[in-house]
Amino acid sequence: MDRRRTPVTLAVTARDEASTIAPCLSSLLAAVELAEHRAPVDFDVIVVLDRCRDATGAIASTFDRVRTLDSTGGLVEAQRQVAHLTEIVMFSDADILVEPDTLLALLHAMERDPSLRVAYPPKTPLPPLRSTRLAHALHVYNRRQGFQTRRHWFSGKLFAIRGWSIPTREQLADRLARLPRDNFYDYHAGMRVDDIYLSRSILAEHGPDAIRCTDAGMLHFRPPETFEGMYRTYLRMRMEIERLDRMFPQTRAVHRRYGIRRHDPAARRAAPAGERRAFWWFQAALLACRLRYHLDRAYHRYWSPTPRDPWPPVHESKTDLWSDCDPPG
Repeated sequence: MDRRRTPVTLAVTARDEASTIAPCLSSLLAAVELAEHRAPVDFDVIVVLDRCRDATGAIASTFDRVRTLDSTGGLVEAQRQVAHLTEIVMFSDADILVEPDTLLALLHAMERDPSLRVAYPPKTPLPPLRSTRLAHALHVYNRRQGFQTRRHWFSGKLFAIRGWSIPTREQLADRLARLPRDNFYDYHAGMRVDDIYLSRSILAEHGPDAIRCTDAGMLHFRPPETFEGMYRTYLRMRMEIERLDRMFPQTRAVHRRYGIRRHDPAARRAAPAGERRAFWWFQAALLACRLRYHLDRAYHRYWSPTPRDPWPPVHESKTDLWSDCDPPG
């Protein structure tokens, strides 16, 4: 007798990802095929187009198993359209590659432990395209996880979740009305990203065992390789953490306990000399990012007539995912 097959939604959120959507979908669909072959599941693969102005939608539509939806309002609103279609939903960025067993590993983790709220795969950076010292330093930092212990929040690049829940702008209206107008943080823009808020709220309610990185599978991504790309990545994360601190002050303690990586000096000392040098190059660039961040904040708070873009794109992630490397698997 055939076992009943469980529906699973795989949602790829995309905004102007024409250069990466095809290889991303190719790798995800290969993982879908393996997961459906080995587990009693049926995937519904959806690309949610967040105000795309390029050919992302047209390219996605060429894949037989993929359907597209249009969305406005950013990543969170794109996710909201599909978050409750099935009990388990997988969300993916449109600029990553996965190995064939990655989605199966997420499924196994969620099925084996009904108390698990989020499963996410390990990740590793693609080989750098530039040969500069900073590009090498950023690659080493991402490959070595910064020579730090792993924190307990998950990566928003790809994850499986049950019970996705992020408040709407209407639900936040009273809370936001009590916050000051700010040209830098723009509190009144509502929710911008998913993984930081979800990690905090899940950890606060369910504890660290509710979020788990899988032992199998792998996600490949292209990190920034220039100072501008590094700063934009730093800016997005830092702004969102500080916005959440003001919007949801009750989650600060959770962030301090679970969301901060701790340095691992022993791992750094054991690394090759070239990687140790790369680490100090990264630290110097990070110090420059912090200085620029404070100057940026002061300018937009006290002198700029227009608000800071609260979510500037990191263009370096939107480059050829298969350059100088073989497709996963």
